[in-house]
Amino acid sequence: MKRRNTLKWQMLRLMALGWFVPLTAIVLLFLLVVSGRIDRQSERLITTSMEKAAEISILRLSDCIDASKDASYLPYIRDAWARYQSDGDEGNLYNDVTGFLAEQYKYNPSFDITALIFIDEPDTIYYTGNTTGRGSVSRIRFFKDQVQKEALDMSEKLDTRTEFFSMGGHVYMIRNLMGRGFKRYAVLVMELNPEEVFESVKSVWEYRGMSVMFKGQQLFSEGDMPESIDVPVKNDEVIMAAVGGRQMVVSSKRSVDGDFTYAVSYDATAVNLEKRSITVTFCILLVFLIPLIYVVMYFFNSKITGPISNLTDASKQIADGNYGVKAKVKENNGEITDLSRNFNKMSEKLSEQFNKIFVEEIALRDANIHALQSQINPHFLNNTLEIINWEARMHGEEKVSSMIEALSVMMSATMDRNRQSLITLEEEMEYVNAYLYIIECRYQERFTHTEEIDEALLPVKVPRLIIQPVIENAVEYGNTGDDRRSIALKIEGTRDGEKVDMKIMIINPGEPSAEDMAKIKELLTDEIDIKPMEERSTRIGIRNVNRRLKMIYGGGSHLTIEPDGNGNTISTIFVKN
Repeated sequence: MKRRNTLKWQMLRLMALGWFVPLTAIVLLFLLVVSGRIDRQSERLITTSMEKAAEISILRLSDCIDASKDASYLPYIRDAWARYQSDGDEGNLYNDVTGFLAEQYKYNPSFDITALIFIDEPDTIYYTGNTTGRGSVSRIRFFKDQVQKEALDMSEKLDTRTEFFSMGGHVYMIRNLMGRGFKRYAVLVMELNPEEVFESVKSVWEYRGMSVMFKGQQLFSEGDMPESIDVPVKNDEVIMAAVGGRQMVVSSKRSVDGDFTYAVSYDATAVNLEKRSITVTFCILLVFLIPLIYVVMYFFNSKITGPISNLTDASKQIADGNYGVKAKVKENNGEITDLSRNFNKMSEKLSEQFNKIFVEEIALRDANIHALQSQINPHFLNNTLEIINWEARMHGEEKVSSMIEALSVMMSATMDRNRQSLITLEEEMEYVNAYLYIIECRYQERFTHTEEIDEALLPVKVPRLIIQPVIENAVEYGNTGDDRRSIALKIEGTRDGEKVDMKIMIINPGEPSAEDMAKIKELLTDEIDIKPMEERSTRIGIRNVNRRLKMIYGGGSHLTIEPDGNGNTISTIFVKN
């Protein structure tokens, strides 16, 4: 419930109720209106295109009828037939008739073949084919075998009318040629080219197939059409209906010799597809509102709630004592950017104040140490050691003399007579070697050590007495289990002018226990909680080394003590400036 009351959830509820829900309702209403309008426009488009296509087809059929009248009204064939009856010259008749047919119909794309049969000689056919190649010999052969007799029989019932019929997928137009006294003397049969005469019907929107009927009898069919179409339609009427599971549009047109009915099946899925595409488009728009809401919420979270949450988390860390923590600053974020920067400045000031308190505490402790040291005259201690050293040499005690000299070197380092906080690595190694000599004298053959030092790093300045406390800690806590001690000292790094990146590694046998690691972690922490009276001097030493490194160089310089997984412990001093 607390999460639901955050700024993010309040913003989300506001956007849902004030924007997304109303917009969705508007889009759905708009889809209903658009869907209805598409249905009406699609119906108007289909019926209009069907009406125009039927009108064009009727005009072309009328042109075919008018063209057929030329054979009847022009006297050329009648005169040729009269000459034949008087002279009996079949060659002249053939040339005259076929020449006329070729001149009149050979170049008309509406006719595939044109055939003429004289009633008195029904077995002889005079014909011409279209130049487009559709007037092939196979069409003539089909006409002789299948159509000739049917055409002659049909002509007996005709007067001057023109009739249309189909056989074997071929569409024919037939008319009688009349002589004197309106007595028929020949029959003209013309096979129509459906691709030319009915081509306009294919222009109906989303056309899939068509059927053309004359006086209720099917003349031509193409495409996906049912075998029979029983749709009552009046002249000059266009209706839409479903026949045999197909969506169809039907139109009736009247010619001079009868009524033609055109039926076209169309792809209704195209209409639904258009509606579906619009619906999908708007659904996509609605879906895209979700990323838009996400973008708005992301912007709101990135610019406001996110930075505020970072500030809240940082303030909790400060409340827990982690002074100096900084919140992430997001640039170009107006007042939130200023608030984050001011918060970081405040945190930094708090850290500086507590560091100052820590430094003052250290300074107070150093003052106490110096006060104790001042109670002993350094010259007196040195003079005393010199006398003891002289006596040892006089009696031939070279080892005692060497130990006294090593002790003198270490006392000089601890008293720091020249007040130098930084010395060269070479000088620091003198104090280390003095300490190692004393340890060798103490443990004798039970102590061994090795050194691997990059001599190019010897001039580098380091804090005084930064290596000896770590070596002392390694000697005290590291052993092989038989009271033997060993130390490996390795110093490596890079130097570029005043810039130094150096590692000082002290390796000793033995791995610290879990309890020791917890203590080491506590000693190397940044918490300001010093309890010197409860800790051994070696532990105070490694704590002071770590804090001195961080105070002098920053967080990049520090001390780590970790097991290497091979039975050894590695103490590493990082010096970076």
